[in-house]
Amino acid sequence: MGEAPPVNRFLVFAVYFMGAALVLLFLGLIGGIIYKIKNRVSLPEGTGLVELGLPAGAQVREAILTGDKLTINTGTEVFIVEVSSRKVLLRVKATSP
Repeated sequence: MGEAPPVNRFLVFAVYFMGAALVLLFLGLIGGIIYKIKNRVSLPEGTGLVELGLPAGAQVREAILTGDKLTINTGTEVFIVEVSSRKVLLRVKATSP
């Protein structure tokens, strides 16, 4: 028997290429996990409490964590807290027209 038809050679090449890409992507995933584990951000010591100064009876309607920033919505005020330093970066009071 002679050489394989060109279509089959292309399919064999495609399978080898996809296999190599799969292995490289898997190695990248493992490398990313190891990088994240080794470069963790340590939080400062302490209780972890942040005083927002909310009035009695105030309720948190929504809290969104984006990276290192925590956004807290009480309906009348919005707070942005930096989690790593536990500091209130911004406090905005909502006013009705």
